Amino acid sequence: MGECIVASQRNSAGSAEYQARINVRGPPRIRPMRDITAVAGRNTYITCRVIGYPYYSIKWLKEGMQLPDNHRQVVFENGTLRLTDVQKGADEGTYLCSVLIQPQVSINQTVHVTVKVPPLIQPFDIPLPQWGSSCTSPVWCHLGTCPYASPGHKDGQLIVPGSASGVAIETKEFMSSLQISKVTLKHNGNYTCIASNAAATVSWERQLICPPRFTVQPNNQDCILRQSWSSQLLCGGLPTSKVMWKHAKGVGNPQQYHPVPLTGRIQIMSNGSLLIRHVLEDDRGYYLCQASNGVGSDISKSMILTVKIPAMITSHPNTTMARKGQTKELNCTARGEQPIIIRWERGTQSSTPKRNPRYSITINNKGDEVILHA
Repeated sequence: MGECIVASQRNSAGSAEYQARINVRGPPRIRPMRDITAVAGRNTYITCRVIGYPYYSIKWLKEGMQLPDNHRQVVFENGTLRLTDVQKGADEGTYLCSVLIQPQVSINQTVHVTVKVPPLIQPFDIPLPQWGSSCTSPVWCHLGTCPYASPGHKDGQLIVPGSASGVAIETKEFMSSLQISKVTLKHNGNYTCIASNAAATVSWERQLICPPRFTVQPNNQDCILRQSWSSQLLCGGLPTSKVMWKHAKGVGNPQQYHPVPLTGRIQIMSNGSLLIRHVLEDDRGYYLCQASNGVGSDISKSMILTVKIPAMITSHPNTTMARKGQTKELNCTARGEQPIIIRWERGTQSSTPKRNPRYSITINNKGDEVILHA
C-alpha cells in the first residue's frame, strides 16, 4: 500500500492535492511487533501493520475476547488499537492481532503490554515551625515501585544534608523525611519532594514559612528636638513581615495607641524601623511596633521615646534705660533639659555677685523653664 499525491505548482490561486491508497499484491503478513511498556493513567497505541494484499479484516483479541469490550478501547480501520487511561489490572497482558486473509484463514501475532504505575506522593504540609525548634516533615510514596523518594530540593537547589545546612534527610523504601534540627531564617523557602520510578517522575512542593521575630528589638531611646531619629529594629520571617507602628502620647502609662500617621516627616523604613525627621515635642511618648507575616501570631514590642530639649533662651531682656544710682531689673527666660546653667555677661566680662556686689541674681525654676532675674 502507499500514498500518491499530485500537486500543481503553487500560484496565487493555491494548490491542488489528491490522495489514494495503493495496494501491492502479495502474500499478506504481519510485521513483527515489539512488546510495549505503558504508563498507567495515560493513553497507549498498539499498531498492527499488515503488508501484502488482499486481506479482509483486522481484529484484536485479549484473552480470547474480541476488542473493544469497554469504553476505553478503540480499534481503528488501519489496525491500530488505542487504550485510553491505561489501568494495570485491566490492561496489562497479551494482545493478539488477527488478520483474515481468506475465508476461514487468518494470520496472527501477539504483543505483550506491561503497565508501569507511576509513584504517587501523598500530599503533605510542613508543620508551622517555631524559631530554634526542630521540624520534621514525613513524605509517603504510594503505588508502583518507588526506588527514589526524597525531599531533595529547596528553592530549586539540591539540598546538601549536614551540619552546615542544619538539614537531615532519612529515606526508607516507601518513605522519606526531612528534618531540620534548629529552624532559623535561612530555612525559609520552597521544599520539593521528588519520587521516580521506571514509569514517571513526580514531585510535590510545599513552603516552609517562619513566623515573624524581632532579630533586633526596639528599646527605649532618647532623641534631640528638631533632629532626626530612627528606631533600631530588624524583623525576621518570610514572607516579609508587615510592620505597623502605633503611638501613645505622654510619659506615664500608655492609655491608648493610635497608628502613627506616615507623612514626609515620618516614614517606616524597609527593615521596619521608624524614621522621624525634625523631631517635635509631640513625638515623645510610647511607641508600639507590631509585626505579622500571616504565619502564627503577631508579635509586638513597646518602647519609650524621650525628646531631649537643648538649652534655649525663650525670653531675653530688651534694651532699656536706667538713671544713675537707680536699681534696674533684667529678666531672661530659658528652657531645656535640666540642669540649665545661665550666666550674665557685660561685654566680654561675666557679671556675677562675686565679681561685683552690686549685682544680685535670682533663679526661678518652673518645669523645664528657668527664669533669671538680675
